[in-house]
Amino acid sequence: MIWMDGFGAWVRKAKLHLNDISEVHKDWTNQIVNVGVGSGNEALVLFSLCEHITFVDIAKDGLRRLKEQLPLATTIVASADSLAAIPDNSCDLYVSLRTYNSSFFDIKQAIIEARRVLRPNALIIISVANGFLHMKQGCIVPGLIIPGTDFVDIYRGMNTVGLIHRELCNAGFSGIDRYITNTEIYLSAVAT
Repeated sequence: MIWMDGFGAWVRKAKLHLNDISEVHKDWTNQIVNVGVGSGNEALVLFSLCEHITFVDIAKDGLRRLKEQLPLATTIVASADSLAAIPDNSCDLYVSLRTYNSSFFDIKQAIIEARRVLRPNALIIISVANGFLHMKQGCIVPGLIIPGTDFVDIYRGMNTVGLIHRELCNAGFSGIDRYITNTEIYLSAVAT
């Protein structure tokens, strides 16, 4: 699982950040929201031990499978740009892996929603695909295929990261950081 290597660094950063927050805010319970869980396979690996986790996706089947395996989790059918079911300032960590590559929602509005649901000093981690496994050649190809074509745009992932970075700044996030791997670009920031 290549994505685990890159995400592992961010998980360690998130744990340190959440521990720092918990020391200051003893009443907080480290509420985590995972937006765009898809089939739920990664979510099971990453968040199965979390006590207070909310999974959000537009796909009901993936959420149903998650709920069957993690009955204490909260599941919400919603788009990343419409998190109305999650209260303001209620989450300590927002995670969204490869969801922001989608054209099914408005990135600017999704970042505004992320900021709305995060408490001050909470952490956001977003990843964007930056390459893919070419099944026939058995290697990682940098860039992303433009939907509906066979054309690989080597700048598409970085362009998306640039847009997300700009919207994080506009929404009042600070300490924006990037971590780049062969297949993904991770961004993290702190809600102010």
